[in-house]
Amino acid sequence: MADEPVNTPVQDTPPVDTGLNPLAPLVGNEPPKDTPPSDTPPADKPPEDEPPEDKPPETRAPAEYADFIVPEGMSMDQAQVREFKSFAKEQDLTQEQAQKILAYGGAKIKEMIEAPYKTWSETQTKWQEEAKADPEIGGTKFTDSITKAARVFEPGESNPFVKTAEEALSLRQALFMTGAGNNPAMVKFFVRIGQLLAEPGHVEGNPNPAANENKGKDRPLAEKMFTTMAEPAKTE
Repeated sequence: MADEPVNTPVQDTPPVDTGLNPLAPLVGNEPPKDTPPSDTPPADKPPEDEPPEDKPPETRAPAEYADFIVPEGMSMDQAQVREFKSFAKEQDLTQEQAQKILAYGGAKIKEMIEAPYKTWSETQTKWQEEAKADPEIGGTKFTDSITKAARVFEPGESNPFVKTAEEALSLRQALFMTGAGNNPAMVKFFVRIGQLLAEPGHVEGNPNPAANENKGKDRPLAEKMFTTMAEPAKTE
């Protein structure tokens, strides 16, 4: 008996999309569906922070400052103290902050004030040492040189340079305040003038012959110092 054919039932299988059918939607590329907006925030999003309430800033400055410690070498009068306290109040500084600013600023101001005076003082010391060591007026001659220079500051009829006590005082003050009186060249200048005042008939250095006729008798002191004053006027 021949084998009879077996009829295997055919199972329905979905068609396979080859991508050739443009009308068949691709899996995972479905167009997004429109959803109405929602006012409810997502569960994982925290609610927005509410604006903070306006609070006045805390004041650091005290109601009244205590006395400040003034840096060494400086002084402040009552008006300056009040002005500084007012400044500290405007900047809202604590007592400690204001004290630090005063100490720092005071040290800097003191340094700036003292710097020029330090330079001036060092220059004066240098000039004094040079004058004392100068071969013309220094060494063993220094005391005598100072005595001669002092004659310039003795007013009188015989002194054509300083005629009154007021002029002598004003000249001394100018030399002292500026420090010019310590300059070696200035000291020599006054020593030479003092020498002329002490010895009217004698002129050291390169004398003017016309001014020293008859050993300088009856000749003005100015003519002995300045040659051009003794020269006769030229006539055409």
